[in-house]
Order: sequence, then structure tokens, then C-alpha cells
Amino acid sequence: MNGSPSQHRDEPQDENLGLDLVSQVAHSSRAERSARPKRWIFAVIGLVIVVVLALVTFSLLNSETKSSKAAKADDVLTEVVELNSGGQATISTSKQENALGVELTALPPLDDSEQYVVWAVHEEGGISVVSKTSGEDAKGGLSPIDDVLAVHITVEGSEIPASPSEDTEASVDLPLGQSEDPKA
Repeated sequence: MNGSPSQHRDEPQDENLGLDLVSQVAHSSRAERSARPKRWIFAVIGLVIVVVLALVTFSLLNSETKSSKAAKADDVLTEVVELNSGGQATISTSKQENALGVELTALPPLDDSEQYVVWAVHEEGGISVVSKTSGEDAKGGLSPIDDVLAVHITVEGSEIPASPSEDTEASVDLPLGQSEDPKA
């Protein structure tokens, strides 16, 4: 171009103009190493999903075991109460299992906007829902029950309020089997 002879005259002319170097770098072991963790990430994500699903399944099945734990324990105490509007509730407790079980049966059907709610009243004023149903037989449980003072069953609207209504279907004080007569 400027008249000087080319210094690479004896070398064969490469027609791909160095693109083979780009291709070689793109296929180097560094590029392969960065692709391998992506496969491991999918395996780890899959394992996490399986573990989470197992925990969710266990927790869903555990509420049934709480009611059956109390009902099947060696030291079970059971009380059957009739609800004001009909039907009955079987309440079982076990100190050994530290569990409460409630089974609602023979309930009269309710309006679509109502449901039966079983409440556990705790010592410090806390309240938790043990079970709810729109009229079908239902089981529910709670564990631990060290601080549970009473069980209330009420009829509530479709939205469960923060605390039970004043008009209860039935109430049972815990612990079960506790004598009402102080002389006994």
C-alpha cells in the first residue's frame, strides 16, 4: 500500500481472518465450566421444590393427626356436648400427647353465608381457630394445648371474625375431667 513489501509474504494467507481464534475461545473449557453450574442449579431448584411440597403435605396431614393423637392416646379424656342448634361435638384431650381433638357430627345444615367455627381460647387472651365447617362432619385438632383454657363452638358468617361471637353453640372448659365441685 505504501510500496513496502509485505513482511508475511511467505506465510499462507488465512482466508477466515482470525475467526478460528474466536471460535476456539468460544469453545474453550471456561465456557464449558460456566454451563455446568446451570445444570446443577436446575437440580438444586428441583430438590428444593420437592422438599417444600413434602413439608406442605406433611403440615396439611398433621392437623388430622392432632385430632386423632388426642382421641387415640392412652390418657385420653373425652367429653361429648350437644350443640344448641343440634348436632354434637366430641372433645378429646391428652396430656401425654399435649393435644386437643374436636369432632363435629350430625350438624344441621347452615345458610351458605354461615359456618360452624371451633375456637380455642388461650390463657393470655389469644384465640385460635381449631376447625370450621358449613354443616358437614368435621375434625380438627390443636397442639400444644398447655395454655388452652376453653373450647367454644359458634356459628359465624362466611368471614371468620378475629374473636368468637357472644352467642355460643357450646363451651367446654379445659382441662377435661376437672371437677366443678371444689369439695371433690
